[in-house]
Amino acid sequence: MTDSYNELLGQQVDQYQILRHIARGGMADVYLAQDVDLQRKVALKVMLDTLAAADPQFGARFRREAQMVAKLDHPNIVQVYNVGRTPANQPYIAMQYIEGGSLRDKLKELAEREKLLTTEQALNIARQIALALGAAHQAGIVHRDMKPANVLIRSDGTPVLVDLGIAAVRGGAKLTQTGSIIGTPAYMSPEQVRGQAIDGRADLYALGVILYEILAGIRPFDADESIAVLHQQVYEEPFPLSGFRPDLAPQTLQLVETALQKDPSRRYQSAEKMALAMDNAIRAEGFYGPNPQATVVLTQLDDSALISRQMVVRPPQRRPDTPALPPQPEEQAKQPVPLWAAAALIILVLGIVLFFIFRSITGPGLPVTENNAIATAVSLTNEPGGETAVPPAAPSETANPPEPAAAATETLPTETPPPTDTPPPTSAPTPTNTPTATPDSGPETISIGQSARGVPLEAVRLGSGEKAVVLVGGLHAGYVPASVSLAQQFINYFQDNLSLIPAGTVLYIIPSANPDSPNVPGKLEGRLNANGVDLNRNWDCLWTENAQWRGNTVPGSGGAYPFSEPETQALRDFILDVQAQAVVFWEARATLGLASPGSCGGSPQVSGRLAQVYGDAAGYVVTDFENLTNQALNGDSANWLDAQNIPAISVLLPDYDDMDWNNNLAGVTAVLREYGQ
Repeated sequence: MTDSYNELLGQQVDQYQILRHIARGGMADVYLAQDVDLQRKVALKVMLDTLAAADPQFGARFRREAQMVAKLDHPNIVQVYNVGRTPANQPYIAMQYIEGGSLRDKLKELAEREKLLTTEQALNIARQIALALGAAHQAGIVHRDMKPANVLIRSDGTPVLVDLGIAAVRGGAKLTQTGSIIGTPAYMSPEQVRGQAIDGRADLYALGVILYEILAGIRPFDADESIAVLHQQVYEEPFPLSGFRPDLAPQTLQLVETALQKDPSRRYQSAEKMALAMDNAIRAEGFYGPNPQATVVLTQLDDSALISRQMVVRPPQRRPDTPALPPQPEEQAKQPVPLWAAAALIILVLGIVLFFIFRSITGPGLPVTENNAIATAVSLTNEPGGETAVPPAAPSETANPPEPAAAATETLPTETPPPTDTPPPTSAPTPTNTPTATPDSGPETISIGQSARGVPLEAVRLGSGEKAVVLVGGLHAGYVPASVSLAQQFINYFQDNLSLIPAGTVLYIIPSANPDSPNVPGKLEGRLNANGVDLNRNWDCLWTENAQWRGNTVPGSGGAYPFSEPETQALRDFILDVQAQAVVFWEARATLGLASPGSCGGSPQVSGRLAQVYGDAAGYVVTDFENLTNQALNGDSANWLDAQNIPAISVLLPDYDDMDWNNNLAGVTAVLREYGQ
């Protein structure tokens, strides 16, 4: 290895001019560089030359894994630009430069000021991280070193996940002779500590630790020595979060408790399920729903946007006793712990470390695989400061774990939500016992794309049949906020009543197809996305750039061309991919309610029956909106879908903020009965 990182300063490596050194980690030096071709700053991560020397296959594996990470297109995952080699033949990776520091930096500053993020801020930050992990897990990538230092903050407050798969990059047979365990003790799952095979659920455990730390201002497992922390991770329960934060809603407490289960089968079985539980917790805390803007606080940490830790955190009386063995009778429990038992405990913990050290002395042993890489990689450290970029990641065959066939679950009572305009909070979903051969009935949150501002667009899947019914809220989210409330109400309702979904049906609900629109009910601005385009004027049916609305021409409202907007592209592709049997868009307004069938320039091809079924059950007028109002619609979603032989209707609610729950429940139930059998 070179004696100093200064040798590259001032040099140009390919198109990257090295400006300054940022940090050195156990794997690489990180530099700030300027891309002279594209005139932008990048983070250049240059691998330490000892790694390549120890494993001749390192370079090829590094390139392959970097290419896999580069395919991840997610607003909460750092972008990988390029890979190459320095003049000294050291592999490097060029990636997006993030200037806002790390989440670890923010938490440290908050601790020094005796401040906490609000619960809404904490849950929204964790939710975005969960969505990033979900994208990585779906691509076969397990992070394996989730911690606040590996979450960087963009200038707009968006959290960005970095260092994906660093353990696997170090996982070559000759790189595993340091005799330690991969990961940072405070955030390692029990199975990592034991050296067992891991999957994405280990990342979710670490995210649970991070969320606990954000909410309480203290880690659930902490000690002066790493060995003591490892022991806590395996054998001890954290002090209940409710002991620190009695103000938190039960759903928030359940969220953290489920994430921190020692047994992976009792945790959330996917990042999507954990994100859904976070949505429930956000609503249970009294907020409308997920709010991407809640993370903006990370840019400044202004006192006015924070809460005092002393005002909400109650000092714990004691740490709960959580012996590894079953509790003994009371008279035995009061006896002093025998010396031999204490000695045995110490030997057990030290034995883990000594075993790895012995392996490093005698040779690498078995080839490194997903099953044994955990116990044979980098040294244990307390969490260091955050690095500035992301190394390449490795695929894992177990990133999406199968649902356990006989995992113990906790059954929570469910209740049908009342017909109110505000979606009621629901408890976090518990892990299911569904065997791997049986389709999962959900709920499952699926990322289908992103908005013009980069906000994730999501669909919630419920049911496991083959016939897809799609319900779309928030196509004009700011114009008709009731459509978002209604979609969310249906998610809550069917989550608690999965048996009401016909066996042959899979129901997809998109709560907000236009999250960028400002909240101005009944006003034009609430229909437009961040590019000023009306998302129901951007479909390829009688499309025009300057579309009509209420008889007036609105310049540019149709977009530059059909499907020019990321939101309409995502909706179109998703509906086609799932081969929807019926699609319902909620809009407004019609005083008596209206079910209008799609029809592109003539009579409906396949949507007339759908409008009749919905309208009759809901008690809504059934007729074509254009004929009723003598208005021509340009670029309408339901009209385009009908032309593709996909039944689609627009349901106009009685008012912009009235979701009319009972009538629409009747309409949706009738559609499921008609199209889902």
